[in-house]
Amino acid sequence: MLIAHRTAPFVVCLAALLACKGAGKSESTEQQGGGLPTVAPVAPTSSDVTFRKLVPKVGAKMKYTRRSSAKFTLSGKVHRSEAAATASVAVQGSDQFRIWKAEVDVTELYATEQEGTAAEKKTVSPLAGSKYVVTRADDGSLSALDSNGSKVASSQMKLLKEEFGQVFEKNADSEFLPDRPIKLGEKLVPASDSVIKMLGVKDDGNITIDGVEFILKSATGERASFDSSLTFTQKLGSIRLRAKLKGNIDLTPEGAWIVALDLKGPITILDSGGNEKGSGDLSISGSQTVN
Repeated sequence: MLIAHRTAPFVVCLAALLACKGAGKSESTEQQGGGLPTVAPVAPTSSDVTFRKLVPKVGAKMKYTRRSSAKFTLSGKVHRSEAAATASVAVQGSDQFRIWKAEVDVTELYATEQEGTAAEKKTVSPLAGSKYVVTRADDGSLSALDSNGSKVASSQMKLLKEEFGQVFEKNADSEFLPDRPIKLGEKLVPASDSVIKMLGVKDDGNITIDGVEFILKSATGERASFDSSLTFTQKLGSIRLRAKLKGNIDLTPEGAWIVALDLKGPITILDSGGNEKGSGDLSISGSQTVN
């Protein structure tokens, strides 16, 4: 759920800067949408790790932080951007499929942008510093009350849906996991759509993720760590943004929730002919606890 709580870092950190430049309900407990890795079955052994996909129960509280930052050079200018969030979700209603009611406490939620030597611009979300009780109806629609018990304005509701809507859907953290034990050292090659869901990226047809490899590096009773690599490409008008990211993704075997994520790597900006127009670096990190 850590990843599902955020807007894609490329969209937040890069697309806005480039735009300024003119650069052109299934009730099943099984995972849907082709999200199973393309690997052969492995017979369970003592070194295998079993992930139990669970929904947080009433009374559970999830606390998380996230940071994404980008720095790149385009047309001779250095661009910097960062997005950050700290929030908690206290579960007030859930079933075997999903959370359907929760208090969302947004401590901080902001983004910064800087072009060249110009002053840094910081945008703070209207949600920051506020609490909301969000409820999911049977038809999938969301409604919310503020800390005074009043219905939130439509503008705030739109932001809540964008930032926290996936909290009230099936947990996407475990989209890439097969429904069987995983052997230590085993390499998973998940389908692109499962990784897009896990990252919480809005799939508008302009995003592709390929070259995905997740290798189960280590595991304890509380945490399993995957060495992770992937290539993230986004088309924005006549240009393409491509990031080759590597790092770690850690999940809890009990619950199959992401508890830590750290990915970083180089960005390349390409024109329609495949020529490099800019380059830089992107990093994404976050942590989450579920109690």
